[in-house]
Order: sequence, then structure tokens, then C-alpha cells
Amino acid sequence: MSAALTVMNRFWTRYVLTPSVRHPAWAALLAGLALPLAYPPFYLLPVFYLATGLVFYLAVRIGTAAPPTASDTTLWPDAEGRKKLWRLAFLGWCFGFGQFASGMAWIGEAFLVEAELFLWALPFAVTGLPAGLGLFHALAFAVFGLAVQRFRLPGLAAFCLLALLVALSEYARGHVLTGLPWNLPLMGWAGWLYLAQPVALVGIYGVSLLALLSAALLAGAPALSQRGALWGGLGLPLAALVYSSFVLHGAMTPAPSIKAGLKVTVVQPNLAQREKWDPALQAQHIEKTFKMTALGLQYAPDTQLIIWPETAIPALIDEGTGFAERLAAALPRFQDSEKKADNKTSPNPSLNPALNPAPYLLTGAIRRETGLNGTAYFNSAMLWSGAGMLLARSDKHHLVPFGEYLPLQNFLEAIGLEQLTRLRGGYSAGPQKAVLTAARLPRMAPLICYEAVFPHLAQHGDATRPAVFINLTNDGWFGKSFGPYQHLAQARLRAIEQGIPLLRAANTGMSAAFDARGRQLERLPLAEAGVFSLPLPPALAPTFYARHGDRGFAALAFLLLIFVWAKPRRRP
Repeated sequence: MSAALTVMNRFWTRYVLTPSVRHPAWAALLAGLALPLAYPPFYLLPVFYLATGLVFYLAVRIGTAAPPTASDTTLWPDAEGRKKLWRLAFLGWCFGFGQFASGMAWIGEAFLVEAELFLWALPFAVTGLPAGLGLFHALAFAVFGLAVQRFRLPGLAAFCLLALLVALSEYARGHVLTGLPWNLPLMGWAGWLYLAQPVALVGIYGVSLLALLSAALLAGAPALSQRGALWGGLGLPLAALVYSSFVLHGAMTPAPSIKAGLKVTVVQPNLAQREKWDPALQAQHIEKTFKMTALGLQYAPDTQLIIWPETAIPALIDEGTGFAERLAAALPRFQDSEKKADNKTSPNPSLNPALNPAPYLLTGAIRRETGLNGTAYFNSAMLWSGAGMLLARSDKHHLVPFGEYLPLQNFLEAIGLEQLTRLRGGYSAGPQKAVLTAARLPRMAPLICYEAVFPHLAQHGDATRPAVFINLTNDGWFGKSFGPYQHLAQARLRAIEQGIPLLRAANTGMSAAFDARGRQLERLPLAEAGVFSLPLPPALAPTFYARHGDRGFAALAFLLLIFVWAKPRRRP
């Protein structure tokens, strides 16, 4: 083991640390730019450890380099100490800016859909958002520097504290200013099914903490020549691997579902975003969606639920536009089967209406309400019967800033700005955690668009716990970039967290189906039209995370803080 540490130390020092120590800010920026290679669709896990470990080492080196001074015993440091804090904050900001600039560069694709209107805003979006998100890392690194100076933490405790503070800053990023928990550190692990299962215990923030702690310990092991740090850094992902293997292949079998076997057909029409709302192409788009549905029903005649993506039909389908009649006419096979005497005389028993009535349709759609305060528009999920009757609906609760609404909407519209959807006044938010159901259907929880990346929107109590999540989305805004891959991977985590299967219908892809352990059952390629059918996978009993939420993450953070505090202090 000593020989291994020696080899690691020599490699780390000669080829990584020496050039990085000379220019730490540039090294942090490059590390951040490279970090998304560890996330979907690339899955290069070693990059996560190299990039994160390097920046952690640089931060600890800067924070503990200078000998303690008299000002270290006060809460606020002297001029030299403040200079060190600024260096650490800038180091963290460079790391955060780099990873969000490269990992979320696909956002720029949305501004090219109508480039003649929004191209001017593209540079601000692809630099402004990463710059703002980088402030969370900057704050974590600055607090780390203050704590190291004030409490004189030794090397190993400093590495652990930095991992904890970055994890807490990621939690803040997921909640402050509506929150954006995109590409959290756990995605280095959670991109792999056999490292993702601990999400069911401690959630995405808890696994992020474990992943960061693992990287910090491996970064500190050669620098501090401590075997315990090496074993800890390797042991955390190994423990996740063992636990995941047991969960996926052990004795934990799915609990029976009251609606097991429900046949579902998912439709991916692949309508180009720029053309989708063109009035001249409206009839063509509607015809394509219905033809794709008919194709799916041809291969799966026993379908009981059809799922279309977010805003599947470019029309207000609940306002007498002829959609209800078209939907009812699209299912003539059941009307014909009713003329048959009974199941004994029917050539295809599965078409007997007593056994298999017309399927339901769950689709995304735009709707509006007119009241005393004007007209409000909603991005909705609508449940229709096969006879063309609207049975239930739920409205999107977590809207996309600058996409579906503008902060300070009236003021920004007054000076000529508009969101990407170009809807005057923006969309309105609906109630949180709506659940849809009907006769013969299980409880379904719609997650519209990027609502699927927020764990709290998938959290339900026993009384409202759904049997399936339905993610209706439209990633057509982002073309063939890696954004849709990241979105799909993060949506899958909701199934693992809650022990509930997830079905995803995406306009341009990628539509997919996951069981309650996150195993992929079906998937359609990006930017291709297609359909798939499958029986609804059963849900599991509520997971630890489903019952306790982020308390597991809080417990991990508290234990790590105790460990840091218990380490002996450096003496002046």
C-alpha cells in the first residue's frame, strides 16, 4: 500500500500538481470545463475524480499554506487572510463557471430556434447563467477558507470539510431562486445504474456528498500519505456498487401492483420546434401525431393508455377545436368490436369491449382561463377518454425562467423583452403535486418538462402516492445536443428515489420507460419518430428517501461535520 501511495504521489505531483499550483485559477477553470465528461452522455467517471480532486487539492493547499497568525483566532481575518479568502472564492468560481459553461452549453440551442429574434441573447445565456451558478461554489470555497483559518484544521479534516461545504452549496443551488439541481456531483455516479441505487436512501444531495467525499479523500491520500484516506476514497464507491448489486439482483423483489399489466403505448412524433407552431403546418403535425398513434395501436391492440409528449398538439384542444371528435374517430376498432356478440365469437378476444374498452389518452397541452384579471395560460397534462371526453388535468407548477415566464414580467415586457415561448404575460403556475386517475387506471403523477429534475415535486405521502410517474417533455428546443441525454438521466433518478416506475414521452426524444429501480425497459432514439408499448412496471414499497426525504443527507452531513470537528487542530 505504501508503494501505491508513493506512485500516486509522484504522478500527482509531477504531471498534475506542479503546473496547476503555478496557475491555480486556470487549472480550476480547465478542470471545470472537463468535468461534464463524467456526466451523461459521456460517462467518463475518472474525469470526475481527476477534476474534482485537483481543485480540492489546490483549495486545501491555498487554505492551509500560510502559518497561523494572531488574526486566525478571530472570526474575521486580517488583510492577508482576506486576500486568501478572495483567492479561494475565485478558485471555486472558476471551477463552477467552467463546469456549467461546458455542461450546460446546450442551452444556447434554444436561442437558435428563432435566431432572428433571440440570437442577441445567446451570449448572455451561455455565460451569464454559468457565472451566476459559479457563485455557489465561490461561497463554499470562501467559507472553507474562513473555517480553515479560524479552526486550524489539519489536512484530512480540511479535505472533508471542503467536500461537505460544496455539497451544501449544491443543495442551496437546487433551492435558491426557484432552484436548478442540474448536473449535481452525483451524476458522476448516478450515470451508472450500479452506483445510483443509494439515491433511494439519501437522495441526490446525499449521494452528491458521498461522491465529493470520495474524490476529496482520494485527492488527499497521496498528498497526506494516509492509507485511511485512500481506503475511504475507494470504499465509498465500492460500497455503493455492492449495495446496488444487492438491490438489483438480490432478494428485494417488486411488490405486487394493483394495476400490474396495464398496457401503455408512448408516442414520439418528432416535430421540429421551429415548425411546431406554424399555422400553415398545424394540420400536418396533427395528422402525423395521430398516424404515429395508429401505428402503435396496430402493434399493441390491447393498449389501455396512450401517452403523448408535452404540448403534443399545437392547438387549444379543450376549446372545441375538433380534437375530441378526432380522438374518438381515431379508435374505431372498439366501436366495431361492440357489434360482435361476445368474446367467443370475436376473432381477437383482446378487442372485446368488456375486457378492453377504448384506451385513455394522457397528453401535454396548452390551456387558458379567462377571468377578471385577464387571460391566464397553463402548460398542462390532460387525461382524455377514448370517446373524446376530458376527464382530468393538472397544470405545470415549476415553470422555466426566461423560457415560460420572465422574472419581473410586466417590467421586462414593457421594455421590449419576451420569453422564448413568446406568450404575452407568460405562463401561470398550477398547484403542486397533482395526481390523475380514472376508471381502470392507476394513480399517475405528471412531471411536465424539467419538473422531473426536482425531487420534492415527486415526493408524495401515502395518501397520494402514485403508481407511476409520467414525464411529458419537449426537448426539441435543444436539438441533438447532450442536453436531452442529461435530462433523461436525471428523470430516471425520480424512479429510483421513490421506488416508482417512470414513463417518459418526449416530442423529439428521448422517450423511455424505467422500472422502479431505474432499469431502462424501452427507449426511442433522439430526433426520430417512433412508438413503443409495454406493460406498466409495478411500483415498490416506499423507499427510505420516499419516507424521510433529505433527512438522510442531513444525517450524513452532520456525521461528517462531527468527524471534522473531532480531528486534532494544528498548533501555531
